[in-house]
Amino acid sequence: MDAIKKKMQMLKLDKENALDRAEQAESDKKAAEDRSKQLDDELREMEKKLRITEDERDKVFEELQTAEEKLLTAEEVATKLEDDLVALQKKLKGTEDELDKYSEALKDAQEKLELAEKKAADVSIEREELPQSKPLTASHISPLSPLLSRPG
Repeated sequence: MDAIKKKMQMLKLDKENALDRAEQAESDKKAAEDRSKQLDDELREMEKKLRITEDERDKVFEELQTAEEKLLTAEEVATKLEDDLVALQKKLKGTEDELDKYSEALKDAQEKLELAEKKAADVSIEREELPQSKPLTASHISPLSPLLSRPG
């Protein structure tokens, strides 16, 4: 009978130990479920942040593409303006050269005019010195003929 009592006590002790282990296992299971729920919540939060970050990345990428397109357009406009500037500079150079040519021609014409005015004044003085009864002859006009025949 002692053996049965001991056996009963051992079984009772085994039962208590088993119940303690079951309670511990239940507690561990609850802790694991809580941790799992916490990790699931963190995972959902991280996925949400990831989606937001991806959306922001996409928006920034679109802005970059728009900025690159604007830059390309601006570069094209700048190139065209530079080409136009070069063309205008060439035209200006041609106009300045033409102005120089016309200025030189004007200077030559003014010199010829001054010479002609002087000769005309000389002829006028000679004419006044001539007697009034004599008409003007070719000999009086001949000094002017070289001036009249010069190409201008």
